[in-house]
Amino acid sequence: MRQPAPAFEHCNFYHSLELPVHGFVHGQWDLRATADDYLGNVDFAGLSVLEVGPASGFLSFHMERAGAQVTTLEPPMTRLWDKVPMPGLDTQAWRQDFSNAIEGVRNSFWYLHHLYRSEVRMIEADPETLPPAVGEFDVGIFASVLLHCRSPISVLEGCARQVRDTIVVTDLHDANLGELPVCRLLPRIEVGQVDTWWALTPAFVVNALALLGFGRPEVRLHHHKRGVEGRMVPMFSVVASR
Repeated sequence: MRQPAPAFEHCNFYHSLELPVHGFVHGQWDLRATADDYLGNVDFAGLSVLEVGPASGFLSFHMERAGAQVTTLEPPMTRLWDKVPMPGLDTQAWRQDFSNAIEGVRNSFWYLHHLYRSEVRMIEADPETLPPAVGEFDVGIFASVLLHCRSPISVLEGCARQVRDTIVVTDLHDANLGELPVCRLLPRIEVGQVDTWWALTPAFVVNALALLGFGRPEVRLHHHKRGVEGRMVPMFSVVASR
């Protein structure tokens, strides 16, 4: 799929970046100095990549500039990402607000796609039931995606069938969870957030990927700047190959 270039005013940029006309744009994350670490320091030259959940596409275009042929995957707007059940939540109002925010993020992807004259491909499909017709890829990228999914292993499994060699999973790192394969449920009634499910340990991701046939893992720890407050946040990447 390809969409026309939207107006800048209709964009919600998830990643910080410099634009030719509008200058510096603040996003939720600033990965400009740390994108390679964020992606597990994979050499993308000549590789085909499936990236699940590209947001504004900062990493998509970064990998493209590194020589990759990139396909990005977004779920249909009718599904969006999985919502946490929450008593008393006005689901219809939440879905409308969330849809508006996601539309703005997707607009920012297409704004940058046209600005960079990119050849990154965008497809819409359910990641849990990814059809074989999308093709096969050398690398699969899950960058801060699994924490938002009701069933992280189902999402990994649905896409892993189409990945020939390597999967990279990057997520927030909570050292307090220890070294066991732990997936901690985050939502609480008193907090009220409904779009983030899990805190995952590197060992959980290593085990999950091994079950899917990616049994040669490397775990890397790094920090990245959260755009709003500028704080460096600990994260991990698991780079696992068949």
